[in-house]
Amino acid sequence: MSQRTMLRAKALAAAVTLAVATLVFGCAGAEDLEIANAKVEESPLGGEALVQRKRDLDRAYRDLVHFNTTLASLVDRQDSASIVLFDDFLATYLGEYLDPLLRPQWQSRHAELAGVDASLRFAKAELLVQMRYPRRVQEAIDEIEERFEGRDALLIEYPIGRQGTLGDGLEILKDRKWKG
Repeated sequence: MSQRTMLRAKALAAAVTLAVATLVFGCAGAEDLEIANAKVEESPLGGEALVQRKRDLDRAYRDLVHFNTTLASLVDRQDSASIVLFDDFLATYLGEYLDPLLRPQWQSRHAELAGVDASLRFAKAELLVQMRYPRRVQEAIDEIEERFEGRDALLIEYPIGRQGTLGDGLEILKDRKWKG
């Protein structure tokens, strides 16, 4: 194991130990525990933890593909009551599960995760287009441009179901934002 990997493992172990001590002994408040958990989330992963993160990103991408299909079907059927209910579900899913999963900066730079991370961000933006939230779509576009600056040739899955480059995907998404 390289020295860098060992340092990461020690840092992760220290953060986990702090979190466990906080829970067991009640030495710190909930805010301190959140800070410790955030530090663990922001730490680049390796080994099995990296494989698990990739699985989580892949699963979230598949979820968003299904959600996009479901939303399109509801719109086609003009089922407004179901659209409202599904919109509420999606807002909760995005806020409580997806946004925390996408928060760490390191996964956007990691060679093994960057493509999946970018594809997931595009799928989220596409869902926001269908939900007709142009401001949130623009925020997603801005975040993609910031995180993946200079990597327009990165291979992603967008439009959903097709492969293309990040640069081409941004152009398509910017055009879709206004057409919904």
